[in-house]
Amino acid sequence: MNWIVTYILIWPVLSAGVLALLVGALVRDWRAAKRDGKEMI
Repeated sequence: MNWIVTYILIWPVLSAGVLALLVGALVRDWRAAKRDGKEMI
């Protein structure tokens, strides 16, 4: 029973990690574009 709770609770942690990774990459690309004088789109 305990492993089911762990399995269910791990998904929000994994999702938050992936979201943080994507946001970090977006911010890094945005700063690089701003530094080079380019637009993101």
